[in-house]
Amino acid sequence: MLIAGVAAVLAVAVLVGVKSFGGGGCGGRLALSVAADPAVAPAVTALAEKFNDADHEVGGRCVEVSTNTLPSSAMALALGGDRSAAQARADAYVLDSSLWLEIAGRTAERTGTALPRPIGSVANSPVVFAVARDAAPGALAWRAMAPGGNASLRLLAPEQSAAGMISLLMAKQAAGTGDRAIAGFAGILQSAQSVDGSAQGEAAAFDGLVRFGGGSTPVLAVPEQTVWRHAVAGGAPVRAVLPADGTMSLDFPLVAAPGRKAEAARRFLAEVRSRAGAGALAKAGLRPAGGGAAPALSAVTGLSAVPATAAPAPGAVSEALEMWRRMHLGTRMLTVIDVSGSMLEQVQGTGRSRMAVTTGEVEKGMSLLPDSADMGLWAFSTGMDGRLPYRELVPVGRLGAADGGLTHRAAMQQALGRMRAKPDGDTGLYDSVLAAYRSVKAGYRGDAINIVLVLTDGRNDFAGGLSEQALLAQLRAEYDASRPVQVVGLGFGPGVDVGALQRLAQATGGAAYQIRDPRQIHQLFQQSAALKICDDPRQCPVG
Repeated sequence: MLIAGVAAVLAVAVLVGVKSFGGGGCGGRLALSVAADPAVAPAVTALAEKFNDADHEVGGRCVEVSTNTLPSSAMALALGGDRSAAQARADAYVLDSSLWLEIAGRTAERTGTALPRPIGSVANSPVVFAVARDAAPGALAWRAMAPGGNASLRLLAPEQSAAGMISLLMAKQAAGTGDRAIAGFAGILQSAQSVDGSAQGEAAAFDGLVRFGGGSTPVLAVPEQTVWRHAVAGGAPVRAVLPADGTMSLDFPLVAAPGRKAEAARRFLAEVRSRAGAGALAKAGLRPAGGGAAPALSAVTGLSAVPATAAPAPGAVSEALEMWRRMHLGTRMLTVIDVSGSMLEQVQGTGRSRMAVTTGEVEKGMSLLPDSADMGLWAFSTGMDGRLPYRELVPVGRLGAADGGLTHRAAMQQALGRMRAKPDGDTGLYDSVLAAYRSVKAGYRGDAINIVLVLTDGRNDFAGGLSEQALLAQLRAEYDASRPVQVVGLGFGPGVDVGALQRLAQATGGAAYQIRDPRQIHQLFQQSAALKICDDPRQCPVG
């Protein structure tokens, strides 16, 4: 009996020794700190505890994984070497999407930091459309989100969310290629609503899917995990739909710098990709890497395995985010209209002068701008204000603001209605452009696109004024890329010098267009959203 008791004690001691010293092969501890996005952190933490219990060895030392939770945006800064993200430093990172690595790469270029490569994917969650459970059945696609389509897009704020970035990339892809692609993408962005990614913001967005009052079907683009979490919590009745024209997934990359810690991270990744790992991920509403089947998840969301999608082209994320940023800038525009004698000529088929048609089209175009836009009005010819070839009719101001008993918009409308061509006036184009450029630059708004819009039917013939060469030299010298002011020119009529307008616009990063007659002017205002997001306005034709 005594011998049996001693044997039992010895057996326990042996077992403890195996656990404590990794079977005798571990010569110490190798700590691996892993930062994980909140979407995957619970699963990563549970698997780390299981992993540590098994005493995995790297280089003769037992790996001990510790975890903490960080948003992917903070991890991207840390990976890029941004000093402000020092508290986010870790040995390895599990971001929610590889898209953040492009953002990290931009920071790394600035800081001179070497950006580590991903070791592999930890989990998967496709970006899907959440719709009300009783919404009309039928295919839903990214291309259907354009104005006039059968759905209206609501997306998570892309500056903060990889799912929002994916929504931008898919919408841009759906807009196609060619001349109309920018306008199509701009249309989707204009009508899209940004949703705060907080728990409260998501809850309100889900409620909005159920309570909409008719019209196009509201669609919320979110990861499948978000729909699962909402359903498990007993939220408003919604269902998940895979976009008919494809989607991308959050791929949860594990990133670590080369070396022994990276080898430890690889060992941990094997644990995550095990059967136990798939179970832990499913409990968090996530699929295994690659988007394979997850029966427990499918039972809630109704989606089976999700096909893999190609990664975006290099730079695509930054491009789409910049377009989104520009789309949400305001507009600050000084409109400078030619009132020289040639503007008295008739526009064929209208019985009206170029002057009357031009001011009418500008007024129609102005009606498309929101009250938050800034706008002002100048007229130019020769002898408009003493020797000056231009005159301010309405200063630049907010269209919705009160302006001497009227709104600024109404003051603009009245001024446009009173504009008359000057029968003996020549075209003082160059001096007027420079003065308008300086005026807009002096009142520059950093939260807006700042534009000098020049409308003319002629060419500069102001005796004693600036030459084209002198004006170009001045514009190039005064142009400030950090506070850009663009000259956009519209020329119409047989006497217009389109080449000169294009050269002036090019000096400021703007664009110039020749149109058949003034009735096309409103098209510029209709396409103002496309002009905002176009990398090179000269490649965004009007009309």
